[in-house]
Amino acid sequence: MATIRSRFYLSIAALAASPVFAQSLSAPVAGFIFDSPTQSLRAVNGFPGSATLGPPLLNDVEFGSPAPHQKYALAFRSGHALVANLGGTAATTVAISGVFGRPEDARWSEDGTHVTIFSRSAGWIQTISGMPHTPHANSHVNLSALEGSLTTIAVDKPGKQIAIAMSGTSGGVYLNTQTQHFVPLAKMANPIALSFSDDGTIVYALDGATDRLSAIRVSDWTARSFPLSGLHHPFDLRMGQDATHGQLVYVISHGDKMLAIYAATTEKLVEKIHLGFDPTGLGELGASSFVIASRVKPADPLWLFTTVPHPAVYFVPAPVSGKGAD
Repeated sequence: MATIRSRFYLSIAALAASPVFAQSLSAPVAGFIFDSPTQSLRAVNGFPGSATLGPPLLNDVEFGSPAPHQKYALAFRSGHALVANLGGTAATTVAISGVFGRPEDARWSEDGTHVTIFSRSAGWIQTISGMPHTPHANSHVNLSALEGSLTTIAVDKPGKQIAIAMSGTSGGVYLNTQTQHFVPLAKMANPIALSFSDDGTIVYALDGATDRLSAIRVSDWTARSFPLSGLHHPFDLRMGQDATHGQLVYVISHGDKMLAIYAATTEKLVEKIHLGFDPTGLGELGASSFVIASRVKPADPLWLFTTVPHPAVYFVPAPVSGKGAD
C-alpha cells in the first residue's frame, strides 16, 4: 500500500513541475527549509504531491534552521547569528548577540521559543531562548569533560531537557537540564540518533554499533532495547503518534533506502516504506511532515515524508530556471 501511495504522490509531483499547474496552485505554506544549493531560506508551498519550492526569502545564508510550525528561522550570515522573519515576501532579520560560534546543527522546542545549536567538530552546545521576539543566548556548554565525540543531541518538547550522544570506547547518552549537567543515562558505544518521547520521560537512542534501539527512562535510567530487524545501517529517528498505535518511532536507513515505522509500546514493526533514493535524515518540516532527503545540487528535488492522512513519501521538484534556481 505504501508503494501505491508513493507512486501516486510522485505522479502528482511531476505534474506540479509544469508552469501551468504551478500558476493555478493556491495552497498554504507547508514549512520552510534551508536550501543548501542556493544558500537561502525558502518556503515549501502546497500540499503533499503538489508542492513547490518558493523563491529565496533570505540569501547568503551560511547556516539556517527554520523553527518547525513557525514563520521564522535561525540564520547565520557572515558569521553573525540572526532571527529571520519569514512571514513576508522577503525576510527581515534581527541580530542575536552572545552566540558562541557557527553551529553545524540545531534542535527546536515544540513551540519554537528555544533552539539548541551544537557543533560536532568543536564539541559544544548552546541554547537560545526567547525566540523570536526577545532572543537571548545562554552560556555555551563545552563537552570536553565527556569522553568521546559528540554525534547528536535531542531536546524535549519544552526545550528544557537536552539529551547528548557521545561516541567512543567510553561513549554513552547523557542528560543536560537547567539545574544539572551531564547526568549519565546509558553506556553506548556509538549512539548516532536520539529523540524524546512526547512526555519527555523516555529518551530513544539508536546505537550505530549494534543497530539496536534503546528506550531509556529519564527518572531511573532503566532501559530496554530491541533490534531493528530488516534494516541495514539505520541512522536517524523521530517520534510520532497515531490513533491506532499511540507513540510511534520513525527510523530511516540508508543501507537499504528504507523508512520503517515501529509502535513504541509493543516494539512491533507497523510499516516499511521503500525509498528510491539516498535519505539524508529526518528533519521536521511541518506539523505532520519531515525532510528525508535535503537538496545537495541545484538540480536535486527535495524529498519529504508525510504522516497525514497516511504515511507516504513525495518529492518537491527543483526550482526551474529563473525561479530561484542557481
